[in-house]
Amino acid sequence: MTKVTIETIDLVKRYPISLRSIAGGRHWECWGRVGGFREIFMRKKGFIQALNKVSLKVYRGEVFGLLGPNGAGKTTFIKILCTLVLPDGGEAYINGYNVVKQPGKVLRNLQAVLGEQHRGFEWRLSLKNNLEFYATLYGLSKRYAKKRIEELLELMGLKDRANDMYQRLSTGMARKLQLCRALLLDTPILLFDEPTAGLDPTAATDFRQLLRRLAKSEGKTIFISTHNMWEAQSICDRVAIINKGEIIACDTPENLRRCVSSEKHYRLILDGESNGKLKKVVDEFEGLNGVKDVSLEFDSQTKIIVKTDENFKILDMVNLIAKYSLNVRDIETYEPSLEEIFIKLVKR
Repeated sequence: MTKVTIETIDLVKRYPISLRSIAGGRHWECWGRVGGFREIFMRKKGFIQALNKVSLKVYRGEVFGLLGPNGAGKTTFIKILCTLVLPDGGEAYINGYNVVKQPGKVLRNLQAVLGEQHRGFEWRLSLKNNLEFYATLYGLSKRYAKKRIEELLELMGLKDRANDMYQRLSTGMARKLQLCRALLLDTPILLFDEPTAGLDPTAATDFRQLLRRLAKSEGKTIFISTHNMWEAQSICDRVAIINKGEIIACDTPENLRRCVSSEKHYRLILDGESNGKLKKVVDEFEGLNGVKDVSLEFDSQTKIIVKTDENFKILDMVNLIAKYSLNVRDIETYEPSLEEIFIKLVKR
């Protein structure tokens, strides 16, 4: 059975809303009155519910994505896993260690890259020196640290900038150095908040491939929070969609597509067929089981657009093509993207 490396059970987190709104606009000197604090801590409407009974399981060797609109609770969730924020209820475990009761053991099992790319780096040290500093903090031997730092700088395309001061880096390069720092320590779990933000397309593609390799070849658990739907669809084994502090869906991107919309489109690109023949083909397509709509497009090419549901059998289409000896140059298919699914689920 695959090992559970990240688990949360009915996780709850609330933040008090601002004192100004609680005080109803009263003068700031009145905000500290006992009554004001009682309103904050005793009334339910005095809180923002960041997480509401969030339960998730993430497995070893899995790339798992957490998707959600701004303010949905993604960053709060990650910060709880990293022991930076305490939950108000429920439990969270990293490799079986409780994030509240065993924070030291939790931090030895994960590394996190959060959104603030400049945090924790000394501006007047070189890239290499910054990484050497963290290698020392992590207790790595000098020999191993030297080799690991060289590998990471090479991997992220920073080898030629190794002796440059951190303050000379662009935003994208600072992000790359942040990723190098996360990979210095060989932990079984890696957490990323917007992992490729600020990276150019080539570096972003290389890093996504690295994450997949770390998960599949080395068995690491990769947990990412992202707004990039294409990124999640391309590298994640499973995704969870969070909205208003609650998990509203959790499955593989493929299964989410099927659950939200079973519709599939086929576009048959033809080489010059007569209108009379096409009318007969369209009429027969409309009679097939599972076909919802059929239409024709005429531009530089003639196209038959067939919209289907889960009852449609592709063999029926193949037989119809053969029956009329259609000159089919190509068949294109379309299914809802993860982005379309995300929008539908969030707007429900």
